[in-house]
Amino acid sequence: MSKKVVIIPTFCESHLIKHQIPNLIDTISPDIIIYNEGMFPNGTEGNKTITQEWRDKYTLDGQGKRGFDYLELSQIVQQAQQTYPNTQIILNPVEYSKGMTSTECYVYSTTNFGDLGIELQPGDYIFPLEGDVFHHEDSKEEIQHYLTQLQPDTGFRSRWIDFVENQFYVEKQIYTPKCRSRRIAIRFGTWEFYLNVLNQFMHEYNYNMLYPTDLITYHYAWWRPGKFKELRFDQLQRDSYYWQYYREGLEKTKLGTEQEIKIRYNRSDSDPTAYIKFTAEFKHPMHVREHECWQDTNKFLALL
Repeated sequence: MSKKVVIIPTFCESHLIKHQIPNLIDTISPDIIIYNEGMFPNGTEGNKTITQEWRDKYTLDGQGKRGFDYLELSQIVQQAQQTYPNTQIILNPVEYSKGMTSTECYVYSTTNFGDLGIELQPGDYIFPLEGDVFHHEDSKEEIQHYLTQLQPDTGFRSRWIDFVENQFYVEKQIYTPKCRSRRIAIRFGTWEFYLNVLNQFMHEYNYNMLYPTDLITYHYAWWRPGKFKELRFDQLQRDSYYWQYYREGLEKTKLGTEQEIKIRYNRSDSDPTAYIKFTAEFKHPMHVREHECWQDTNKFLALL
């Protein structure tokens, strides 16, 4: 019988993972969930100089490997293992080599099944996801329907909606033809096909080898409270004014007064990617409603 395996590289995402695990159980019903935890040596985009000061701030004991929240993440996984005994849930501390690019790190942390004693068979379903993605609980049958149509060396993608700061603001570009469409599931056949999909990690629109679907993936990329948000700023190579302008835009999302907010100063006023946009059209997964970034709807009545 074909098994379903979710595999996720992660670093400092415990605040979302504690909600993600029950979401994965309720929507995908996987046999195995793997979290490969570790810091990409050169940042998420491969162009970040990681200093010792940076390691001291964001990694456990300043070692530059485990995230500062690793102990909390360990407790979250241990609790989930007890709560969901029918699903194998693994937290694996990864050791990346210093010279590895971001794509190489991502590919390694979505292919290291053998290191964990997991043998893939043709026909198995692999979900190479991220620690900040969710699906609505009502989509379980939809996901299963797409899975049943897959043959080995095929897969499907979905429409990713990028939420910023809270449940009411999204990247405006989702309303353009270039809305992100990214991988969700691959039915394993050959390593050649699977690796071809994974190597599109830094090329977000090049998933033409996967079937498009109507599935919506809720991407809470900028649901980052406190130190987790500071890390997000410091992971990405941008100039200081970029982040000052961006930060001011994020603060405006808490007021419930603006339909559109420009958050990227260095892009044209006519460019949709410069903005985030208010929306109430999406019904969010129940699992995220306890997250600290969830906002009281009453604050946004004027915009509804």
